[in-house]
Amino acid sequence: MATRSDTSEAAVEGDARARGTYHFLDVGGVKYGECVLVVFGNKRILIDGSHQQDYRGQDGYRSIPQQLSDVLGEAAPHDIDLIVVTHGHADHVGCLPELFENGIIRPSFAYVTHPKAGFGRAMDESASDDGGSATRKLEAALREEDASDLSDAELAAFIDAAETVEKRYNRFLLALAEGGVEVHLHMGGPLPDAIEKRLSGTGVALLGPSEEQLLFCAEQIAKSNREAQDAIAANDVRDTTEVVALYRALTSARPGDAGYTRGNAMNCQSIVLAFGPESNRVLLAGDMQFAEPGVRKIEEAVSRLRADVVAAGPYAMFKTTHHTSHNGQDESLLDELGKPRIIVHSGGLRDEAHPYPSVLEALEARRGRIFARTDRNGLISVTPGAAGDREVVVAKGELNDFTANVLPDETRPESEPTGPKTLAMSPPSIKTVAEVATAGPQIIIVNLPPGPIDLTVAGVDIIVRNPKDPRVARRSVTFAATTAASTTRDEGGDFAGLLFASDPDRLRLNVGRSEADAAIARIEERGGQFVSGSGDDFSDRVVAALRDGRPHRGVVIVGGYDVVQPHRVDCLDPELRRKLGGDITSDLDQFWVWSDAAFGDTDDDGLAELPVSRVPDARDARMLKAAFAAARSEVAGRFGVRNVHRPFADEIWKGMAGTGDILVSEPFRSADLDHDRLVAGNHYHMLHGELDDGTIFTGEDAEGYPVAFEVKQVPTSFSGVVFTGCCWGALIVDGSALRYVDRLPPPRVVEASIALSYLKAGAQAFIGCTGAHYSGPSVDREANFAMDLHEAFWEHFAQSGSASHALHSAKLAFAESIVRGTHLDPLSTARRLKNLAQFTCLGLGW
Repeated sequence: MATRSDTSEAAVEGDARARGTYHFLDVGGVKYGECVLVVFGNKRILIDGSHQQDYRGQDGYRSIPQQLSDVLGEAAPHDIDLIVVTHGHADHVGCLPELFENGIIRPSFAYVTHPKAGFGRAMDESASDDGGSATRKLEAALREEDASDLSDAELAAFIDAAETVEKRYNRFLLALAEGGVEVHLHMGGPLPDAIEKRLSGTGVALLGPSEEQLLFCAEQIAKSNREAQDAIAANDVRDTTEVVALYRALTSARPGDAGYTRGNAMNCQSIVLAFGPESNRVLLAGDMQFAEPGVRKIEEAVSRLRADVVAAGPYAMFKTTHHTSHNGQDESLLDELGKPRIIVHSGGLRDEAHPYPSVLEALEARRGRIFARTDRNGLISVTPGAAGDREVVVAKGELNDFTANVLPDETRPESEPTGPKTLAMSPPSIKTVAEVATAGPQIIIVNLPPGPIDLTVAGVDIIVRNPKDPRVARRSVTFAATTAASTTRDEGGDFAGLLFASDPDRLRLNVGRSEADAAIARIEERGGQFVSGSGDDFSDRVVAALRDGRPHRGVVIVGGYDVVQPHRVDCLDPELRRKLGGDITSDLDQFWVWSDAAFGDTDDDGLAELPVSRVPDARDARMLKAAFAAARSEVAGRFGVRNVHRPFADEIWKGMAGTGDILVSEPFRSADLDHDRLVAGNHYHMLHGELDDGTIFTGEDAEGYPVAFEVKQVPTSFSGVVFTGCCWGALIVDGSALRYVDRLPPPRVVEASIALSYLKAGAQAFIGCTGAHYSGPSVDREANFAMDLHEAFWEHFAQSGSASHALHSAKLAFAESIVRGTHLDPLSTARRLKNLAQFTCLGLGW
């Protein structure tokens, strides 16, 4: 974690015991979310549970169980004095039920929103009385915040998830009681004596809301439930697709009902708590709408609550309410709270409305305050009044970041002055021509099957043509199949026909002058062609060299991203990005990836005409030397691990030479690995990967994502090829193309990367993704987003023995399959295009 001072740990611990430490957990990229752990010495209070999916963790983010262990410095189970559910929205109930049911937390007390008032039910009414699944879906959707801005696919997923919240919540409360937890339901009274006694020394104060406020809110929620029931009955709606259409009709016909927008009533039931000593009070108020309640008849009740909150201050820290929305707080409230010097926002990154832009502007204008936000800073730990600058500790980013969250195609400038070159990609290649009035946008596809072919992919017209430049058309190259007699590079390996590209000066800085010069000399001794250059236009110079009339087999980039910049590629053309709408945010990279394809793209169509591989240096001379000495494997056999939900990998496994079964996680875990199996010549990993941790690949089970393979298990000596379908498996830097727009992220060291560790061990190549990988569970290749690509790679590798050539050939075949996929919807097309763009070959590959 990044910190703001070097104050001693002992002093920090002393501050924490006296003043309390407040940990605002990272709620990931998904909209909304809040989970706060309050610690006073050995007293622990857990408030809300973020999103349900955060129990396992969103791709690229640590799960709530992992973060709890990080913060508390211990393995689960964690003893918790009190858990609080501020209100019944999905992003606050979140994964609390899973945390308890799976033994991650062991609470003594629970203080929670009432399960009847919280969901607008009469005391003798249950959710099962409402007439069926479609009714429950619409009820739940109308109780939540307005989600009509989502795409149909996103909205359907949102509605399906919302439907489960009430039932999960009721089961959760029952499980707590049966498990011996003392459960108290909030209906406006004071904090129970037993809880107050348990939390002595924390300065806890329950400030509201009142019973009157809760009941008026429950009345509005009940009215929304009845509206849903009537609408379902009148329209004979049965499945989620029909619920989506009806939801849109209702929200457009009555978008706000004179300002009483959906979600307000549940927000205004939020339990409001204050903690800390008089000199360092902290206000935690869930989603309470202090500024604009938006619920009939509660204006006076909220005014009284606001007065009680102010009287319990002043506050050193304020966690903004309702994810820093305009209806949660205003300038006058901040003044009344005593102008808190620390302000914290909790919410997901993919949310344009939160923090609300005007509130951000108001916060930025305030002098002498510290602003931290989970969407930009990740996990935030605050010890109000701590000595020095250790008061606020963040996991990433900078404090006082007042940047509004805007989707990439709105933030992306037309030209970027610094950093990696940005390219746009079109299905299944790159070049978009001017729109034709009668035909819509057209996309030129080059170097695919002999044309002309005219068809449509995702509503976009596709034209397949012959290569425009016969000098650089894809050549047919014959390779000998890999055999036991294959030679190492030291025994006469041939670099003839390969063009190597690097920036010698930067390479020397990374690995040393003599080591870099030796590598370059070796290239030329083996018959390779070497081109030097730098900057974001270096790929243009490489392509010019490929047009010199000499035959070329492929391109090899020498050095990491800090030596030779990759390109930051938009996998979608503007038309397809427009068609996707809100589905863009379903991808953790929003369809931006790092790519080296431009170095082999001789006709500017976005699809490399020649294979491209990269030998990263990882600022380690031994790493570079090992990569250049890599031999074609003389070892037979195969090793593989797949996620239990990726059975299609069994079909890929059949195409790999060797015997033995692929391992499946679950039940397999890294601790179960028989290291003798790693002696196999080629490895296949179809597991989960993490953006911020290149040292592990994970499987999946009912409890989460167990580690199935880790960096310490990479063999110390390995001469084969590794193919991975793991998210960010081939990422050699600490950052994604989405996050880094105008600069490059820092390089990873060997020890921090499974991919780099394989290369240092002598691997011929490591094939993987620079972004989140798409495949899916289906064994139907028409429905699977990656199966054809995986299968084609091993087929071509068996024929050629070259990983670089095999990946290139597999990509060409995969591009053809995308063009043939006339049935594909825009999102399915986008996912395939992303895989086409992001798979890369690390290592020589020849």
